[in-house]
Amino acid sequence: MVKGLLLAASTLLFAGAAQAVLGGAEASVQADQIRFHGVHHESRNWQMATHEIRLSDGSGIKQYVNAAGVVFAVSWRTRLKPDLAALLGTHASTSSAASVAPSGIAAAKHQQSVRRADLVLHQFGRQNAFAGLAYVPSLVPAGVDADALR
Repeated sequence: MVKGLLLAASTLLFAGAAQAVLGGAEASVQADQIRFHGVHHESRNWQMATHEIRLSDGSGIKQYVNAAGVVFAVSWRTRLKPDLAALLGTHASTSSAASVAPSGIAAAKHQQSVRRADLVLHQFGRQNAFAGLAYVPSLVPAGVDADALR
């Protein structure tokens, strides 16, 4: 029963549309935490804020917010394949132009990288383990290496 609830909660995290999507407002992060029944951790420094929503199964997303209060990057580590439309918002159509396909690695593993002026996306997936990072280069604070975010 508990395992089923965890799986359902994990699925909800990525099946429903998240409010604090890439390019969205920081104010909606708390609504995500309530909707997903996750634990919210926040840290801030002079360049940005990091919001992490963690579920009891260890799955989670991080939303990185610039000084203007805009989500400039999103990262995830999950057991289930995330709903990119929910994480990327209007930037999801840009990412769909590059299909997720095997890239010279074992057939059970998939890797995708998209690097454009308006979106950078790196994601990796295999059974029960998906991770990725997406960011909008024009929104990244000066001095932050967005490729190093996790």
